[in-house]
Amino acid sequence: MMSMASLAPWWLDRAATDLALLPDPAWMRASMALGWALVLGFLGATAMPRQRLVWRRTLALLLALWALLPGPLSPTYWLGLAFHAPSLSAVLCCVWGLQRQLGPGVALPARPVAAAPLWWAGAAVLLGYLLLLDTFAVLPVQLYAWGFSTQALLLVLALVLLPWVVRGSTACGNLAPFWLLVPVLALLVFVLTRLPSGNVWDALLDPWLWLILQVLLLRAAWRRLKAW
Repeated sequence: MMSMASLAPWWLDRAATDLALLPDPAWMRASMALGWALVLGFLGATAMPRQRLVWRRTLALLLALWALLPGPLSPTYWLGLAFHAPSLSAVLCCVWGLQRQLGPGVALPARPVAAAPLWWAGAAVLLGYLLLLDTFAVLPVQLYAWGFSTQALLLVLALVLLPWVVRGSTACGNLAPFWLLVPVLALLVFVLTRLPSGNVWDALLDPWLWLILQVLLLRAAWRRLKAW
């Protein structure tokens, strides 16, 4: 009879072999181009914070249109080869940042991403390290492969909704509506489209977002250390 100690790894391995629901290839290519267009547009909007709004809008639009070009002339071609597509969470953050910085009548915020709650960033960073270990096959389960299963989606959805159930909108302070909605909206888009790859981990996290969150955690830890 199977022991309790081996039950969880066995169940996860069985879940990882489920038939994956993958996005349509045409939708995958289109979403990759649109995702990188929004990311590059956001980077362009933040590259000239002291310039006039019209110049920041122009640069963001040009970079976005450049990313939408077909073939090797587009940065999407090379970024897609190296990193595939940005996560849905990163795309939603860039959409929010573009609206805050380039929207009509909205003042330029100071470090909008840095205000993310530490527990949100810490959970994403921990997930990134687990996925990194999984690439070296040092974990007892195939974590990334499990991301294609329905069980992983249900578990992540339960964890994402947990702050709403336990503490509601006070879980993240003033930025609760945005930072709690990012993973919820990312999962909603993922369920409807299975973008960007059919894997729930790719919808929530990507290497660049993972690195940015680590920098934010280190900065927050340094500020607390100096205050202490």
